[in-house]
Amino acid sequence: MAGRDGAASDFDRLVAFSREQLQAHARERFRDGGGTQPSVTRVVAGEAEAVFKDYADSAWLMRWFAPLFVYREASALERLAGIEGIPRVYRRVDGLGILIEYLPAPKWSRSQPTPAAHDRLEKLLADVHARGVAHGDLRGSGNILLRADGQPCLVDFVARVHRGRPWNRPWNAVFRAFCQADRNALAKLKLRWAPELATAEECRRAEHRGWPARIARAVGVGVRRLVRLLVRQPDR
Repeated sequence: MAGRDGAASDFDRLVAFSREQLQAHARERFRDGGGTQPSVTRVVAGEAEAVFKDYADSAWLMRWFAPLFVYREASALERLAGIEGIPRVYRRVDGLGILIEYLPAPKWSRSQPTPAAHDRLEKLLADVHARGVAHGDLRGSGNILLRADGQPCLVDFVARVHRGRPWNRPWNAVFRAFCQADRNALAKLKLRWAPELATAEECRRAEHRGWPARIARAVGVGVRRLVRLLVRQPDR
């Protein structure tokens, strides 16, 4: 009981940390901040740990947009709360950062996914879509993790698209297109890592690049070029 109470106390303390305290308790850096990128670190307090995603070290233009990025990710994670494989959001940190659950899982590309893992990934994505969220950035495998027990996880929902109100048919058409782009991305992932599992339909989808994927890529490239032009520093 004491151990459980201690862990709860550590968690409460961690979640209440200031930015400076979170930085002081960083134990592992997954990504340095700078240019268009936020820093991503694992912070630890006793038995509690979390991931701190922080735009404070990004270029000034990205810091200006940071509250929007933080809101987008937090709102998606809140809508997806309770789905296994989706990290919990703990809190937003002064508009420039977000504290979320740490998922001890390597990236998909560094794992050895089984056929069952591919099936569970498709089920996870279907659950995410059913909650009204399209991920929007599954073109590579960097936002897909795989736990040791074979449970896939999805992270980084900044590019997400939410389903609109029932009456908003134009926006819901956009949402469905982004959901299809997500499914196409998984088909491409399967064709790359487990081609023997891919169906003919998945092979067809893997070759398809719809307008959501093209727009997402164009926006990403445009933002990075704009930041480099304005702040005269390369992305890290």
